[in-house]
Amino acid sequence: MFDFYSQMNAIAANQKAINTHFKNLQKFSKIGYKAHRTTFSELYSNAIGTGALKESENIMFTQGRIKEVKIKTYMAINGNGFFVISDGNKTLYTRAGDFKLKDGILVHPETGFAVQGYAIDPKTGKPDKSKLVDIKLSYDPNTKLYLGKYNDYEIADDGIVYGIMKYTDPITGKTVTKKEPIYQVALANFTDPSRLHAVTDTAFEPTKESGDPVYGVAGEGTFGRIKSKALEMSNVSFIEEAMEGVFMKMNYEANMAAFRVMNSMIKSATQLIR
Repeated sequence: MFDFYSQMNAIAANQKAINTHFKNLQKFSKIGYKAHRTTFSELYSNAIGTGALKESENIMFTQGRIKEVKIKTYMAINGNGFFVISDGNKTLYTRAGDFKLKDGILVHPETGFAVQGYAIDPKTGKPDKSKLVDIKLSYDPNTKLYLGKYNDYEIADDGIVYGIMKYTDPITGKTVTKKEPIYQVALANFTDPSRLHAVTDTAFEPTKESGDPVYGVAGEGTFGRIKSKALEMSNVSFIEEAMEGVFMKMNYEANMAAFRVMNSMIKSATQLIR
């Protein structure tokens, strides 16, 4: 017996899968974008099949290519982990490290959320992991100083943010450069990152399936390394997405053809009965 509901389910499932591949292709060049996959417990259907039963969307957090750049606020993660970003009320997680300074705060441009880190204790030189804080690098155009004392700043490959002070030695007359650690960029990870929920193209929030965030810093435990002045590109394979999209389109057209044939046969049978 031809099951209209199941056949329509299968057609709808194919359409959703096609849309997912098309979105991935659209985001191919977006910094830190991760490919999505829409799967179903039974995607393919025929005249007596059961059709699509259960939809699941996973995010593929495989490593994207790391590209070196010259912008000092940019960072990339090589390995496991996510940057932590917050607006003070909501905390999200991202692999997109194209950060910029806005009103003296390092922010994720897509959301405007502040990048989170740990303040470094000036006495011990170690990060205070008791709480996350916004990474602030306010600049005074009058004194030309960051945070009221630093001539410049830099972010090292371990995610430590240094304030740079320059002064002239009164005895030698030479310029002396001194670095002070201010913050260390925080990272987070999850039991199953693929089950995170995408809030924007590159920002995610935890779900019951992903598990709660575990916080740390680059190079600690299973966390990956931070590469400064670099960006992680999207992990979308243009060829793979295009091929899968074509395959899904062919399957969609086959399901639609079967639906039209069976629908026509049922109409003919109904007319004969009358």
